[in-house]
Amino acid sequence: MAKEHIQPGDRFVKVGHPDTVWIATRLIELPNLPMHVHLMNERDDLEMQTLSEVALIDRKLYQKVATH
Repeated sequence: MAKEHIQPGDRFVKVGHPDTVWIATRLIELPNLPMHVHLMNERDDLEMQTLSEVALIDRKLYQKVATH
C-alpha cells in the first residue's frame, strides 16, 4: 500500500465532528520529527491548528474529504 501524501488544499474532518472542515494550507518540515501540516478552519480562517501528517492519515482520527 502506497503512503498517502497530504498536499495543500486537502480537506479533512475530525471523526465525530463532521461539521468542521480543516483545509491543509502548508506542510511543515521539522528536524527529527514527522512532517506536520498547518490547517485552517474552512468557516473561520482565524482558527488554525498544526498536526502531524501521521495523525491526519490515521482514519480513526481524521477523514479526508473528497473535493469536487
